Amino acid sequence: MDKIFDFMSSPVLSIDAQSTVEQGAKYMGEKNVDSLLVKENDDYVGILTTSDMVTKLVAKGLDPKSTKVLSIMSKPLLTLDHYISRSEANEFMLKNKIKHLVVTKHGKVSGILTMRDMVSGGTQQDALY
Repeated sequence: MDKIFDFMSSPVLSIDAQSTVEQGAKYMGEKNVDSLLVKENDDYVGILTTSDMVTKLVAKGLDPKSTKVLSIMSKPLLTLDHYISRSEANEFMLKNKIKHLVVTKHGKVSGILTMRDMVSGGTQQDALY
C-alpha cells in the first residue's frame, strides 16, 4: 500500500505570520510553490495558498503590501501522519475540500502533500506545493 511519505514534498517552506502577503507572494514565486506554512514563534499556525490570496485578498480588494499573512491564511492546519495510505489521504483531502495537506512524523511537520503530488507518483524534493 502506498504511504503518503512517498508522495509528499519536502522540505517544508514557511513564512512568519506577521509578514505581508506581498512578501509571501514574492517568496512563493522565488521558490516556485503555491503554498507556504505560516509560523508564529516556533509553531505552525496555518497555511497560505495562492487560493487564499485570490479569494481572501484580491477578491476583497485588500492591499498585499499592508495585509498580514496571518489575516488571510487558512487555519487550522489539517494534518495526517506520514504512514497513512495515499487513498486515505485522498479521501481526507476530498472530504475537507483541501488541496494541501500537512504531513507529520512523530507529531512534527515533515512535508506537504498536494493533489499534484498524489498523481505524480513519487517523492518530490522542492516540488510545487
